[in-house]
Amino acid sequence: MPFYELLTNVWSADAVVLKLILGSIFGLCLGLTGVGGGVLLIPMLQLFCGMSPVLAVGTASMISAMVKINASLVHIKARNVSWNKIALLFVGAVPVTLMVTQLVVYFSTHPFYSQRTEQMVAWLVTTVMVGSLISVFSKFKSSSKVKQGMTSEPKTNTKKAIVSGMFCGSVLGSTGVGGGVLLLPVLNNVLHVDIKKAVGSSVVLALCLSAIAAAGYAKGGQSDIHTAILFFIGSFLGVPVAAHLMKRMSERHVYSATMIVILVSLIAYLTL
Repeated sequence: MPFYELLTNVWSADAVVLKLILGSIFGLCLGLTGVGGGVLLIPMLQLFCGMSPVLAVGTASMISAMVKINASLVHIKARNVSWNKIALLFVGAVPVTLMVTQLVVYFSTHPFYSQRTEQMVAWLVTTVMVGSLISVFSKFKSSSKVKQGMTSEPKTNTKKAIVSGMFCGSVLGSTGVGGGVLLLPVLNNVLHVDIKKAVGSSVVLALCLSAIAAAGYAKGGQSDIHTAILFFIGSFLGVPVAAHLMKRMSERHVYSATMIVILVSLIAYLTL
């Protein structure tokens, strides 16, 4: 019975309680800020589970896809999703995510390029996290001015949206980072979606892209399904709490929480 054996292996895995707790923390941060996938999970998986960068990216993509099913339903129910903006980003992101994922898996298992691939993935994760922190901080500082000066949502530039989707797909496919850390700033800054809808939209779009990346990494043997399931189970404790808190938070509070999560994750990653 494959399913029974899978559950047995998951429950007998090392550090079950720790992984459940880490999963609940991940679910809370994801539901509250849209940040979670690569930013939180990769440092957690490398620091507490001893994974290599590429294995951490593959496992993080799998966990993100699982958890974001629940988180996406929460945001859809709360009407925190801008479907037209998601569709434009989706067109650009999907083919690039597929291509980049396959390239990373290939080079990570190549005898001559595996170490360089691991180093490059680690460098890319750090770079994206720093850039995203700067982007969110910049938007936080100007949020009050934007709110006063804008009476309606600007018209969307279709070409810019598709190109932005391609960029997001390339980064998410190669690093597992993309939800709150990349898609959120793109939706908020480039496509001018308000912060609460940007959080919900980033979660829904990241679900699709993470699932695509996860399938590619799993096919190449670069994922840990047992750890992914434990994180997924733990996340069910965190996501509902985040949804409750989200209703009581102002826009600037969401910005602040997002910056704190990214900063703490970046510090943890740099100490690895």
